[in-house]
Amino acid sequence: MQLSRFRNIKLPGAERLKLKGLYQFVRENRFNRRFIRYFEWPVVLITFALSLYGLLAVFASTVTPVDTAGIGFLEAARGQPLGNVQWQFLWIIVGFTAMTGVIYFDYQLYGTLSNALYLFNIALLVLVLAIGIGRGGAARFYRVGDTRSFQPSEVGKVVMVISLSHIFSRRSAPIRNLGDLFKIAVYLGLPLVLVVAGQDVGTTLVYIVIFMAMLFVSQTNPRLLIGLMCVGVLSVIGIWFLMRYNDSFRVDRILVWLDWSYDLQGAGMQTNNARIAAGSGGIWGKGIFTPGTFTSLDNLPEDHTDFIFAVVVERFGLVGAGLMVMMYLALILRMVILAHRAQDAFGSYLVVGVAAMMLFHVFENVAMVIGLMPVTGIPLPFVSAGGSNFITNMMGIGLVVNVAMRSRAHTQKQQARPQPVQVL
Repeated sequence: MQLSRFRNIKLPGAERLKLKGLYQFVRENRFNRRFIRYFEWPVVLITFALSLYGLLAVFASTVTPVDTAGIGFLEAARGQPLGNVQWQFLWIIVGFTAMTGVIYFDYQLYGTLSNALYLFNIALLVLVLAIGIGRGGAARFYRVGDTRSFQPSEVGKVVMVISLSHIFSRRSAPIRNLGDLFKIAVYLGLPLVLVVAGQDVGTTLVYIVIFMAMLFVSQTNPRLLIGLMCVGVLSVIGIWFLMRYNDSFRVDRILVWLDWSYDLQGAGMQTNNARIAAGSGGIWGKGIFTPGTFTSLDNLPEDHTDFIFAVVVERFGLVGAGLMVMMYLALILRMVILAHRAQDAFGSYLVVGVAAMMLFHVFENVAMVIGLMPVTGIPLPFVSAGGSNFITNMMGIGLVVNVAMRSRAHTQKQQARPQPVQVL
């Protein structure tokens, strides 16, 4: 995507905005009813459809098999455990509320507040290392009540999209040398180090993907991009040797990825069973209540979260899973189009960052279920059970809709202005 047409565009008043003028800025740029005619319905409707699909998938992953011969869906669903479904329904409500809140304010405001958001994100990541909980020595979550938790690095994804978009959009020229690249890399590096310290490899990869996507669309010197990829490959090799001595858990995940027959009763059990479940679904799937399904027999841990795609393929078949993947592709393709149509560089980078985040989540989750990528614990957007990731993705959708809606309104306003009459 070419962003050179945005090089000389400045955020209207963003750099001159002081604290005393913040309230007035918000009042002048908040949502009003005239924006409804420019609302980005395709993105919202696809997101809503995926959310309902996820609700059905979470239900399918937790039901007790029932012989449905001669009875309807509602009768079969009666008496089924609905705990995870109820929580997921709550996250859908909270997520769409968060999306609405993000849409309400002009996205330029988020650029103005990007440094404050960045520092707030750093504070949360530092605090979670001190008082957070997790598994295997990791510190990723804040405990909320007795059974729920909140993962700050998830919300940090949206913060990094905003912060990096603001930095890239302020540049008057592409990155051409290591000095320019180093300044931005340091900005990314601090939250990245904190996420790595919390042993959250999946989120670390998402941060890097967002950064690389913005480097690519900003027309960064190709030699620098190639150099970064080479450094990345060398770093992976170095990290691999370090993990061989210090991190048997992640070493096992890599070995399972390299050899599908590795430790099928231990480290490789989850991945192997996920492939079996996905492959057993056939064309049309086994149905939601069918007795004997692989996932209903508790053969797949985390089936309602990280491995929800295996449930989708087994219960709804290749057709159902294909329909879901097509919705994801339509959503991301729509974002690419909207990024190109944005009225300024900041808006375009915002949409690019959200699209990159979504694309990597979908690719990694699907690929790890079918064995093409190592297991990283990355959830499937809008489908996997869980609140932190769902709300984060909905905030990302809010940014996309915000940019699209206000860009259309701006374009329409420009076109409605009377053109000067040329006198011959």
